Amino acid sequence: MLEMLVVVAPLFVIVVLGFAAGFADRFRKGTGHLNGFVFYFALPAFLFSAMTSAPPVQSLPWSMPVIVLVVTLTLSVALYYLCRVLGGSVREGAAPTSLAGTFGNVGYFGIPISIGVIGPEAGLTAGLVHMVHNIAFMNGYPLVRTIVQIRAAGGGTQGAGQLWSQQVWPMLRRGVLMNPMFTAIGAALIVVIWEVPLPEVVVEPVSLMGATAVPLALFCVGLALHPALEGVRSGGVGLTPIVLGTVTKLLLLPVLTWAAVLPFYDQLGPVWAGTLVILAATPSSTTVFLFSSEYDRDGRLAAAILVASTAVSLVTLPLVAEFLL
Repeated sequence: MLEMLVVVAPLFVIVVLGFAAGFADRFRKGTGHLNGFVFYFALPAFLFSAMTSAPPVQSLPWSMPVIVLVVTLTLSVALYYLCRVLGGSVREGAAPTSLAGTFGNVGYFGIPISIGVIGPEAGLTAGLVHMVHNIAFMNGYPLVRTIVQIRAAGGGTQGAGQLWSQQVWPMLRRGVLMNPMFTAIGAALIVVIWEVPLPEVVVEPVSLMGATAVPLALFCVGLALHPALEGVRSGGVGLTPIVLGTVTKLLLLPVLTWAAVLPFYDQLGPVWAGTLVILAATPSSTTVFLFSSEYDRDGRLAAAILVASTAVSLVTLPLVAEFLL
């Protein structure tokens, strides 16, 4: 446990530094610019370097995307309907609870922790799991919530072609085709699969840029906790959905992922299996606050689950890592 805490604790120290810096206006005002640099430059460079420098994997197991999509999305839907059944304020927050309870911070937290715990060979596997996970959530949630809002507004007669051109296609274009992280992953796969030699003039600057990704990303997570906490302080957030979302994200999802991995362990091997469980055990993504604010018109509940899961994961992530080893 202590050994794994040594691996994970430095990441949380940077998050705390980011949170402390957020008390100064100069840093809070620069949050958007820092996030933009991380999203468009640093993290894509980090993913590219991690995937191209990782030892090659023997094959891409078909069970990986099945486990990610079936386990995570099924649990998300189940959590949504559980909140609906419970009624009251819990029912009203069913959508953000289901989102924050299953959409993990696989990029900023999961990839560096996977590499730190499993080794550099996890760079390629973590990048691919990250891609599958984010394609599902960054397109699925906006699409579902948009359809729900259209129907609630009496627009249920909108044709399939109109829905595709006005809603679905812009989301897919923005979330997949124009996503710099997916572009970096695609480029890395080309280099790895076809063994494309890269000149040093390309490798060195990409590596230098990628080296800034993890500390900057975690610093931004700390900065993001401020608007999240402000949303919580404004009131109107019940304890029950916070507990449900946090327990689902940090306990149920990794346990169910581990259970799903066991029947396919011979196909997956220790690197794929360990990566899947670690990424499942990450706290809620900072994106849940942005998505919930935009598509649910109120991001306070998602923010509360984000803050709670980030804090509790300081204990749960080392436990998961120790269990895997």
